Amino acid sequence: MKSWKKPTNEMIDETLKLVKKGTGRRYFFSRLKNPLWIQPLVERGYFQSPPNIRYFDDDYIQFPSWPQLQYLKNISRDVPDEVINLILDLPKVDNPSVYNEILEIALQLHGEQSVKLKPKILESIDIDHQFLPHRYGDLLAHWAAENQTSAALELSKILIEFAPDIQSKAKEKRRRKNPTNFGTFYETSLEPSPRIGILEYSEIMSKGVRPLAEKEPYQVARLLIDATANVIRLRTHRQDFNQGVDNSEAWCERLQGLDAGYEDPDKTLVYTLTFACEQVYKKSPDSVVALDKVLRNQQWEIFKRLRQHLYAQYPNEQTKSWIRESIIGHEGYDRREHHYEFQRMIRRACEYFGTSLLTEAERVPIFDAIRSGPSKANYQAWLGKEFTEERFQQFQRAFHGKQSKPFEPLLFGEYATYFRELEDKTTDPISDEDYPPVETMGGAVSNRSPLSLEDLEKLTDEELLAAIKEWEKQGGHVDFAIEGLANTFQTFFKETIIPSASRLRFWLDNLKGMHPIYVRAMIEGMRLRVKGKNFDNLNECLTSSEWTLSHTNQDKYRIDDESRENREWYSLREIVLGFINTCLEKEVNVPVEARERLAKLLKMLCTQYDRHLDQQEEDLLNRNDLIDEAINNTRGRALEALLQFGFWLRRHDSDSEVSEVTMILEKRFVPEVERPLTLPEYAILGRDYRAIFSLNKVWAIKHKSDLFPQDKLPAWLAAFSSFLHYNPPFERICEIFQDDFDFALQYLADSKKRDTSDEKQTNIFGRHLKQNSPEEKLAEGLGRHLFTYYLWGIYPLRESVENNEQCSLLERYYQATDNNRDRWANLFNYVGRILRSTSEQLDKDLKDRTIAFFDWRLEVGEPRELQHFTFWLKAKCLDAEWRLDAYSKVLDVCKVEGVSIAMQVETLCELLPNHTAKVLECFAKLTDRSGDNNIYIRTEEAKTILRAGFKSSDESVRQNAERAHENLLRESRFDLLDLDD
Repeated sequence: MKSWKKPTNEMIDETLKLVKKGTGRRYFFSRLKNPLWIQPLVERGYFQSPPNIRYFDDDYIQFPSWPQLQYLKNISRDVPDEVINLILDLPKVDNPSVYNEILEIALQLHGEQSVKLKPKILESIDIDHQFLPHRYGDLLAHWAAENQTSAALELSKILIEFAPDIQSKAKEKRRRKNPTNFGTFYETSLEPSPRIGILEYSEIMSKGVRPLAEKEPYQVARLLIDATANVIRLRTHRQDFNQGVDNSEAWCERLQGLDAGYEDPDKTLVYTLTFACEQVYKKSPDSVVALDKVLRNQQWEIFKRLRQHLYAQYPNEQTKSWIRESIIGHEGYDRREHHYEFQRMIRRACEYFGTSLLTEAERVPIFDAIRSGPSKANYQAWLGKEFTEERFQQFQRAFHGKQSKPFEPLLFGEYATYFRELEDKTTDPISDEDYPPVETMGGAVSNRSPLSLEDLEKLTDEELLAAIKEWEKQGGHVDFAIEGLANTFQTFFKETIIPSASRLRFWLDNLKGMHPIYVRAMIEGMRLRVKGKNFDNLNECLTSSEWTLSHTNQDKYRIDDESRENREWYSLREIVLGFINTCLEKEVNVPVEARERLAKLLKMLCTQYDRHLDQQEEDLLNRNDLIDEAINNTRGRALEALLQFGFWLRRHDSDSEVSEVTMILEKRFVPEVERPLTLPEYAILGRDYRAIFSLNKVWAIKHKSDLFPQDKLPAWLAAFSSFLHYNPPFERICEIFQDDFDFALQYLADSKKRDTSDEKQTNIFGRHLKQNSPEEKLAEGLGRHLFTYYLWGIYPLRESVENNEQCSLLERYYQATDNNRDRWANLFNYVGRILRSTSEQLDKDLKDRTIAFFDWRLEVGEPRELQHFTFWLKAKCLDAEWRLDAYSKVLDVCKVEGVSIAMQVETLCELLPNHTAKVLECFAKLTDRSGDNNIYIRTEEAKTILRAGFKSSDESVRQNAERAHENLLRESRFDLLDLDD
């Protein structure tokens, strides 16, 4: 060990007196490397109480550091046992920054010493907040490299675990309600997740678990097999579990990947499992039989796929019998296409073993089965009237080719001759990627259209309609082919049918009874046609959209939402809205003759039933944001489109009164309306009131009380808070809202009497979720608007009875919000930001009002408010001398904290050359009022100001420099001892 000087008690006590405060303590412990200090520090109780998370009244939380751990880290290699014992004796805390340092110490220690800290590492995994969870991967790799595999396996088992979907109970309930309904499949799919984030999980797998798998492949593979089986179990609904339903091909089509951070964690888990199993074959051949047995004992299809993948990767005498068993025991060569891993295993085995893999007697039944398939009857039922013998023969040859390709080295006689004939007739060689992730029935499942564009062009409209309806009668796996056909039909409809009035009329007359996927394809084809500025037969296209909206508004599509087809019909409203929005785009410039049809469609969309809005279903996690709710529902977006329709009319006729817009809106106000405006709709209309005002000023003023109904408080709050939040102050309509300003101020005043503590909710960072609530938007927006109107001279700053001035709405705002002075702080900060963004000098009136406002706030002297002077100080539109003088006054009133100090000192440096005396005065005051853990000043900027002060010929300036220097040294800023370096 390096020779260290033992400190005396006097030295220790004197030093510790100087480092009582946070900055000094951090600086001292970060640089202390003498292990002989450890015992004196222990005796003085410095290693007894690591800090927990700190919770503050403003609902923020802090994760304080513990500088003592930095010292332990510095000396851990010199006296590891003492450091380890100290750490193990620490009490459990909830502070991730403490465990972060412990993890860093574990990474720094060697082998057995590092593993001794395992209890604390495992303890850290249980805390709610994790700062750097990816570092667990580094620790796994470290323990693996240090041959501490037992501890690494124990930690890995915990880190790779998945937790159930937090909505699993609700999804299970919904699935039980409709156990056979494909329409709810995606909505109720279970999504388990790891205990850590996706990116961190990926890093742990790549940096930690994979190196461990190279060290202990079989043990790691066992852990990952269990974890994967658990994930599949967590992804499987109870009613599917006993039936062995395995949807792994849906979320994991391939078993190999790069563990990229953007991959889903369950895929990352499977990729790592595959890697570990491969390592067993490479590095632990004695464990291959045991691994194969474990994989066989799993009930899920993915483990069978994994076995076949491994057999393909490692064909040898040991795996040969397993491969033969898989090939000979396989059923369905005549019915089901080989899946990816199965065909790859066959191909690799045939290439490696040659004819010794299977005798001719064993091959003949397989090849005959392939030649006998697929079922002609099934294919005929699949195509219906479109079936032809020629088509079936093409389909059959393609099936034979794909089924025979993996066996190519083993084909003989007539089988080989036939396969060569098939290959000679194809221009697209068969590759691995042509095989699906799972077996499919006779090649019938495909997302490709069974009919090409050329095929459709050969059919008459009557023949094509009959073919489509025949397809609609098919069920199950044919859904994918229907989708493929619909995509091809969309292109055909856009390019061939729409330009022909007679053909288009045929399809519009036959909309009834068609599957919604084809109606969707037709409307999307129309939209793309219009997008390309092709307006032929536009009126007929809009007529079909009208029929669609009439159809989707039927009661059966409002009540029975759970059936797949009904949900698809219901979703067509969104497709129609997309078509309308394209028509209204400025670049498209649809002719004004479409006015009547577009207005009718918008009327339907703005007044029809909307399941989420009218049943108040939660589309979003945060219902506080009503605008988000509105734009995530069709009727809410239809209101936006309605206003765009008004501006589209104005582009065609600048004098248009846009009567359609106002008429549709009025229909939502009348007392007898079937579907009154919901809160999200009030919010969106409040947000867009300026647009309404721009379209029809007279109507907007007349109906303001309908849009902002004070007799319906929730509706008024939704509308007016959105208006204030999303619109800058606008002098032309200020007077219109005079009564709403009064009403809002009274609402805020009344809210002081209401105890809303029970309504508080916090997110994982401990912050309120009320940030976007209507109440907060109202308070924040009202303050900004009223300040701006004061600045423009519309209202006075303060009420004055003697001078008989009008009342000050701004002063009333402060009175109404004095129970929540964070709102004062937000407004003061907002004003500063506006000033900072103003590049030119303010005119005299604006400047005088700004200074008067500051003087008023300084007179009140609320520290939370004045702490936000940072952007005022940076505002070049105000005189520099005034800014420094005002800053000096602020420092007399309150202590500035946090990162704001760094920004303020940066500005002081900028102002230093021409205002040295004032800058040093402010800097001295700033350091006078610095508090524990709250001062952060960059070294170079501090030195720049101090040097300028010491060089000044003004005695008072030098005294301020000396005062500031002493203050900083008292805070243990030893980096400022020498100002010349």
